[in-house]
Amino acid sequence: MSVVSRPETESFLVPSMSHRYVVSMWKMFFFSLLVSTTASARETWLVATLDWPPYTCSKCHRNGTAADALRRALAAQGIIIEFVFYPWVQAQKNGGKKNFVGYFPSWKDEVLPGFTASQSLFYSPVIFLERKDKPLVWKELKDLKGKTFAVTRGYGNTAEFNALVKNGDLKTITVLSEDSTLRKLVQGSVDGVLMDLKVAEHYLKNDFARYADKIAINPKIVENKSLHLAFNQYNKDKKQKLDGITLKVPASF
Repeated sequence: MSVVSRPETESFLVPSMSHRYVVSMWKMFFFSLLVSTTASARETWLVATLDWPPYTCSKCHRNGTAADALRRALAAQGIIIEFVFYPWVQAQKNGGKKNFVGYFPSWKDEVLPGFTASQSLFYSPVIFLERKDKPLVWKELKDLKGKTFAVTRGYGNTAEFNALVKNGDLKTITVLSEDSTLRKLVQGSVDGVLMDLKVAEHYLKNDFARYADKIAINPKIVENKSLHLAFNQYNKDKKQKLDGITLKVPASF
C-alpha cells in the first residue's frame, strides 16, 4: 500500500505545482510588458552634444555636470534624455535633424539660424588661459592688440573679441578641438586661449596637469555668457518645457 500511495500523492502534487508555476510566469510576463509599455510611452529627447568637460563628456560620470543637471530637470517632467556626442560643428549639424530635439549646451550667439534657444539654463564665465612666462596684462580687450589666440573651430567666442579679430587688432589660429588650443599655448605658438573657466580648470587639473608650471588662468573674466539648449525647427514647441528652469550645475562630480 505504501508503494501505491506514493505515486498517487505525486500524481496529485506535480500538476498543482506546475499550475502555480505557470500562473506565476504569466504574471511576471504581463508585469514586464506593462513596465516596457509604460517606459516606451515616456517622452524621449535625443540631443546632440560635444565633449566639453566637465559640462558634457562621453566618458565622464553621468555624461558630465551639465548633462546630468539637464537630465534630472527633465526627469522631473517624465522626460528621458539621451545624448549623442560629436565634434562641435557636427553636433550643431546633426542637432538639426528630425530625430533630434536639438543641441546642447550652446552660448546664445552659437544658436544657429533655424534653431530656437531655450531660456538661459546656466552661465559660463569666459576667461583667458595664458603662459606663465608671458602673462596677459589688460583692462580692456583692446589692450591685447597684436596678441595671437588659439580658438576652437565653430565656437562663438565673444562679440567684442570677434570684432577685434575682424579689425585685425587680434590674431587667431583656429584648431579642431579645445585640447588642441592648449597644446598651442604650451608650445608657445600663441599668447592665449579663450575658454570657459570651469573647462579650463578641468583641463589644468587633468589632461594638462603636467603643464601647471607653464600655463595658468588669467584672473580677469572676459564675459559671463548664458548657456542654452538650441531646439531645431521640428521641436521648437518643446522650449516651453524648459522655461523657468535654472540648472544646478556643480563645478565637478
